[in-house]
Amino acid sequence: MDQARVVELYEGFAMPLPTDSEGLVATMCALPADVTGAGRFRLLAYLELQAEAARKPWLSQILDAIAVGDFARFEQAQRSAGLPVTGEKAALVTLTMHGAIPHLLVEEPRTLAAAGLVDLERFVRSSLAAVYGEAFPGVS
Repeated sequence: MDQARVVELYEGFAMPLPTDSEGLVATMCALPADVTGAGRFRLLAYLELQAEAARKPWLSQILDAIAVGDFARFEQAQRSAGLPVTGEKAALVTLTMHGAIPHLLVEEPRTLAAAGLVDLERFVRSSLAAVYGEAFPGVS
């Protein structure tokens, strides 16, 4: 799958881009909420595909295009919210959100508490404030 095509598909599938930091927080809070809701089985399947890709290079190439599209979309969302985006900052935010997914899927209270995922809005705000510093309003 062509990486440009994946980005194009994201344009038609993804939520509208936020126009400010509050919109970014709302968008980013919706993603982990989806992990424990309607998107649960889709994300479980995607994680299984990622593990399988370690053994099957042809699958890795397909997932590579999807991942590049995902990183591009996260960067675009941060940029449209008015943050001073660099590739490194955008990737760090994206990896932080991705890193939360397995813990959200397990849904164990102690794990969620240890990872700071009990309050998703606080997790998102804290993550953005850690990456963007004074450019992001921070934790309310």
